[in-house]
Amino acid sequence: MARGKQIQNLAVESFRGGGTKNMFSKRCDWNVDDLTAEGYPPLLGYVFGNQGYRSLLMEPDVARHRAEWRQLIKELTACGPKIRTLAESFHTKWHESHHLIRELVDDDDALTDMLWTWLPRYSGPALRLYRGESIDRFELGKIGSAWTDKIDTARTFARGLNARGRGGVILDSLVPAEAIIAAPSAHSIRINECEFSVDYRKLEAITCGASFPPSGL
Repeated sequence: MARGKQIQNLAVESFRGGGTKNMFSKRCDWNVDDLTAEGYPPLLGYVFGNQGYRSLLMEPDVARHRAEWRQLIKELTACGPKIRTLAESFHTKWHESHHLIRELVDDDDALTDMLWTWLPRYSGPALRLYRGESIDRFELGKIGSAWTDKIDTARTFARGLNARGRGGVILDSLVPAEAIIAAPSAHSIRINECEFSVDYRKLEAITCGASFPPSGL
């Protein structure tokens, strides 16, 4: 069996959201009006709208945006997706933009709590996983949710996107099944990153591997 199929089969088959029997349940894209009509926070439409997060981070009023997004994450944690297709689409959008959402929200605990509610649940064994993390963030106890079973992918992020401040480092952990929130999305498999979403608070041990100088990205 192909590796991608193996990973996809690790996703839990059932979904707690239930089955909404309307056109909303058949969609793969959503706009703010439809989401609001279904009872979701209006700002969730921003996630599905492919809008730029960098512009929010660069604005003088970034503190206001951060407060709004922290409120969104709190509301999403309390109100999960009603249908699996919405969770799967959110999973893809999360994979595409989580590094910017993480920077904007600046609260790893709140984001991790939200992921337990919004991502299709993992069902599989413990795995050896890796993450490319910022040295500065790691030493502050701030560890992101994106991990992979491909050490080369972790190395790419440790020496690139996450090599901020004093640089990046490869993290290595035998991750228990109960710490893995979600298996890789189809999008993540397609681009060969194989990103597992992990609750770092449930990790028993983390080993630091190779480190890299600042990338300037």
